Amino acid sequence: MTGMVEKPAKGTEPSNLFISGRYILQPEIFDLLARQGKGAGGEIQLTDSMLALLTRQDFHALEYDGETYDCGDKIGLLRANVGLALKRPDLADAARAAILSLL
Repeated sequence: MTGMVEKPAKGTEPSNLFISGRYILQPEIFDLLARQGKGAGGEIQLTDSMLALLTRQDFHALEYDGETYDCGDKIGLLRANVGLALKRPDLADAARAAILSLL
């Protein structure tokens, strides 16, 4: 990896790739986070500290073809749980019935 952008404005994304939030980070990230100011959205962004660490350490990424869910809000978490339940043979029928009963 050579860079990353936290919450880019629509139409300014530097690529069609995204980080799904699964990291293995070195301990140095904690010192950076401790000094990190607010970033995008007025929040402390892990991405900002990761960018600082990227200037000193190599980052590697794995590109995969699969489904991802954004669990950053309540509906996203709900979609993830429902999506995974519908894919499990032991839960799919009961999950589908439960969801349909609510509609």
